[in-house]
Formats: sequence, structure tokens, C-alpha cells
Amino acid sequence: MPVLEALLSLIGPAYLAYYGFAVPVMVVWAILCAALWVWNNRPSKRQNGAARSRSTGVMLFVLVAACYVAAHTGTYLLARHLAGLWA
Repeated sequence: MPVLEALLSLIGPAYLAYYGFAVPVMVVWAILCAALWVWNNRPSKRQNGAARSRSTGVMLFVLVAACYVAAHTGTYLLARHLAGLWA
């Protein structure tokens, strides 16, 4: 289900853009979604998951957060543009 929760998290930037929230609010939303994704996919939840080192976990979080921020920024900008056309 990691893909489903990632796609559902894109509703947030669209909502924030439509109602005129600033970009830093969207970035905070993206980082919170990335933290939730990393938490829900931690090795201890898997049956045969091996523990990760702290540095590997931090690097994984940074990578996931960067991907979330990029995807949410694109969604935010698209929704902002479309909201301007509808107004």
C-alpha cells in the first residue's frame, strides 16, 4: 500500500494551492507525509526485515522526503495554475 498512501498524500498540495496557502506549508505537508511513509515501511514491521543502521535510515528519509517534496511541488504548482484559470 505504499503507492496508495503516496498518491493520497497528493490531495494535500492540491487543497493547499486551491485555498491559497503558501509554499512552506506545502513543504511541511510533504515532509510529514514522507515521515509517515518511512514510519509505515520500517523494517520492524516486516516479518523478515533486518534492522537498518541510523545513517542508512536518515539517508532513506532524506531521499523519500526529497521525492515527496518534488512530487508535491509539481502538484501544488499545477493546482495553483488551474485554480487561477477557474477564478
